[in-house]
Amino acid sequence: MMKLHSNLCCALLALALYGLATGFDVAPARAQALVATVNDDPITSYDIEQRLKLLKVLKRPALKDVALEAIIADRLRLRELKKYKLEPGTNERNGAIAKIAGEMKILPQALVSALQSSGIPEKDWSEFFKAEAGWTILTRGLNKGLEVSEREVRAEIEKRGGKAANSIEYLLRPIVFILPISATPDQWQARSREAEAFRTRFTDCTSGLQLARSLPEVAIKEQFSRAANGLPDDARQLFERTGVGHLTPASRGATGIEMLAICARRDMRDDASASEDIRNELLAKKIDALAEKSYSEIRVRAVIVKR
Repeated sequence: MMKLHSNLCCALLALALYGLATGFDVAPARAQALVATVNDDPITSYDIEQRLKLLKVLKRPALKDVALEAIIADRLRLRELKKYKLEPGTNERNGAIAKIAGEMKILPQALVSALQSSGIPEKDWSEFFKAEAGWTILTRGLNKGLEVSEREVRAEIEKRGGKAANSIEYLLRPIVFILPISATPDQWQARSREAEAFRTRFTDCTSGLQLARSLPEVAIKEQFSRAANGLPDDARQLFERTGVGHLTPASRGATGIEMLAICARRDMRDDASASEDIRNELLAKKIDALAEKSYSEIRVRAVIVKR
């Protein structure tokens, strides 16, 4: 009992010192009420409010208990990552965004736009995605010998109809009309109009990309490919509607107005490639299960005090 009281006191002191350092009046501010501590790390009602917004964006149950457990999970996982000197960066964060967007059956750009318009500070939602990405990386690193057998792949193929289904592959090239971080809503709207005007002039990747290179503050990112059967339904339909040699509608991204140039659409006739996709899917499911098990173990060892 004395230990719990001591932990709580330490957390309250830490919160008070934070308020003094930032000029924030902790005591009277309801938004900063202490809700819980995780190994003496304070979680405030403000943290809960921001996480509830995030849960709504992710289409998950937006309940206070769920929000608290999600924050606890992030804090514990990020703390464990530090022990292994793992610090997920922007690329890892974006990978986690793409994965969750796929689970939600939306494009990553759509998820980023929803996050940016939700009112959640970027550092808060970035912490969540970095914890997700880092925990997967750590789990993979600690289970390097994990494999999916041919028997498991064949069983999954049979479950899907007896053979590895052929698919369509798209070759895509992102184009970004860049905006500064401090851009105003009017600047975003103006830049969006410029992007849409450019989109109407884009009729093939050869001449269109050359035109894009001549425009100021426009970035052309590396080409990448995506199999249609691995895309969310709305993305697959969007690519079909857009067609080869054209740009997808402009959407707000992290650094500006983003569009995807569809530079090619080709059949994937190689069953070996489709089988490899299935193998990767099954391996990802195994990694997710191990990641959940590992988290359960550190959750049990943690000192968590709820107020």
